[in-house]
Amino acid sequence: MAEPKKARKMLSSYSIVFIFLIITAILTWFVPQSVVVSHDGTKEIIFNAIMVKGKVVTGQGLQPMGLWDVIMAPARGFVKAAPVGFAILMAGAFLHILNYVGAMNAGIGWLLKRFTGKALIVVLMFVSALFGAVYGLWEEIPAYSMAVVPLFVLAGYDVITGIAVLFVGATAGNMASVVNPFSLGAAVGAIGNESLSLGSGIVLRLVIFAVLDIIGTVYVLRYAARVKADPTKSIVYGVPVHTLVEEDHKEEEFTSQKAWSIGLLLVIILALVCGYIPWDSIKFADGSNMKTLINLPFTSLAKVPVLGNLLGLGHYTHFGDWYFEEFSFVFLFGALLLGFINKIPEERFVKEFVAGASDLLGVVLVLTVANGISVIMGTKTAGMSVTFVYWIQNALAGVPSWAFAIAATAAYVGIGFFMQSTSGVAGITMPILGAVAYALFQSAPIGSIGGQVLLIACFTIGLNFTSSFYPSATNMETLELYKIPYNIWLGFILKISLVMLVAGVAIVSVAPMIGLL
Repeated sequence: MAEPKKARKMLSSYSIVFIFLIITAILTWFVPQSVVVSHDGTKEIIFNAIMVKGKVVTGQGLQPMGLWDVIMAPARGFVKAAPVGFAILMAGAFLHILNYVGAMNAGIGWLLKRFTGKALIVVLMFVSALFGAVYGLWEEIPAYSMAVVPLFVLAGYDVITGIAVLFVGATAGNMASVVNPFSLGAAVGAIGNESLSLGSGIVLRLVIFAVLDIIGTVYVLRYAARVKADPTKSIVYGVPVHTLVEEDHKEEEFTSQKAWSIGLLLVIILALVCGYIPWDSIKFADGSNMKTLINLPFTSLAKVPVLGNLLGLGHYTHFGDWYFEEFSFVFLFGALLLGFINKIPEERFVKEFVAGASDLLGVVLVLTVANGISVIMGTKTAGMSVTFVYWIQNALAGVPSWAFAIAATAAYVGIGFFMQSTSGVAGITMPILGAVAYALFQSAPIGSIGGQVLLIACFTIGLNFTSSFYPSATNMETLELYKIPYNIWLGFILKISLVMLVAGVAIVSVAPMIGLL
C-alpha cells in the first residue's frame, strides 16, 4: 500500500528572506553598479560605474560578491536595523506585560458589559482597528475571540459577527498602519531615507484609517442586523459551528489597576500620534506654528529649576520630530509604569519583560536578514540598487502617481501570497522600490518624500488585503476553533476586503491631488 504523500509546507520567513539574500548576491555577477552624482543641484545617474575615493570610475560596475559578503550582510544589516529592531522589542515587552496582568481581557470584558447591540459592534470595531493601526493586531485575535464571540452569540447574533468585528476591524487598521512599527516602521527603516520618518504621511494614513473603519463597520452592522432579524440569513446557518457558549471561561475582573493599565496604553497611543504629526506645517497668522503650541507644556516645565533637570525635559524630543528612538522610549517607559501600577515583583517583571521581547526576536531577525539584502544592493547613491532604479525609472518615466499607486498595490497583493511577514517584505522590496519612488517623483509636486509615502501606503494596503483571507495560522486557527469552513469565511471576508482595497487605492491615488501628500 502506497504511503500517503506528505503535505508540502511553505518555507519560513527566515528561509525566504535568506534565499532572496543569496539571489541578490548572485545578481551582482550580472548586474553592474551605478552611482548618482549632482551637477548644480541636478542629480544624474551614471550607469555601470563605481565611486572610488570620491571619483566616479566608469566601466567598472560589475562587482561580484561571494560567500563572505552573504554571511557578513546580516551582521551589517543588524546594525542598520537596530533602531527599528529595538522599537519592536520594546513594543513586544510592553504588550506582553499588558496581557500578563490581564488588562486586555479585562478591558474587552468591560466593553462587552457596558455596550450592547450596534453600539458594541461600533466600539469593538474601532478598538480592533485602532490596535491594528498602532501595533498590528492579528496573532492575538484567536485568544480575544474566545471572550468576544460567545457574548455576541448570547446577544442573538452568530459566530461570524463576533469574528468579523475582530478580523475586519484589524484589517482596516493594518491597512492604514498609522504608527505600526512592524509594517510602517520596517518600511521606513528599509528605505533608509533620513528625511523620511514615521510621521511622514501620517495625515494620509489617518484618513485611510477613518474611511476603512467606517466601511468595515457598516458592512458588519448590516450583516449583524440581518442575522439578528432572521437567523437563517447567517452564512453558517445549518453548519454545526462551535459557539463556545457552553465553555466556562475565566473572566478577568476590571480592577482599578487594570483600568490604569488600559489608560496607560491609550496615553501611549496618543503620544505616538502627537509625536509623529508634522505640527510645524500648521501655520498661524502671526508666523508661529502649532509645533510651538503643542510642545509648550514641556518647554515650560523644562525651565522650572530642579524639576526640569530631574525630568530631563531640556533634552526631550519635541512632538513632530519623533523617530524610532522615541517610539522605543514610550513603550519602555510604559512597561516600567505597568510594573509599578500592578505591583509586579522585580524578578517576575524582568522575566515577563524578557519573554515579551523574545516573542518578537524572530521578527527582528527577519528584519536583520532583510536589511542585509539592502547592504548588498547598495545605497540610494551608489550600488546595484541605483542600476535597478535607472532601469525602472526609464520604464516608468511619465507615469502618473495614480497609475503608480495601482501598480504598486497590485504588486504587494501578489507578494502577499508568497510571503506574509511585513518586515520581511519591506526589507526585500523597499530598498529598490523606495529608491524608484524617490527618483520618479523628485520633480513632481508631491516630491520624493511624498512618492515614498505613497509607496508605503500601497505596501500596507496591498499586503494586509491578502493577509485578511490568506490561510495563515491565525486565520485557520480561529476558523478551526469555531468549526467554520474556510470556503464560507472566504466568501464573507473577500467581499469587504475587496471594497476596502478599492477604497484604499482610491484614497492613495487622489491623495496628491487633494493635498494629502
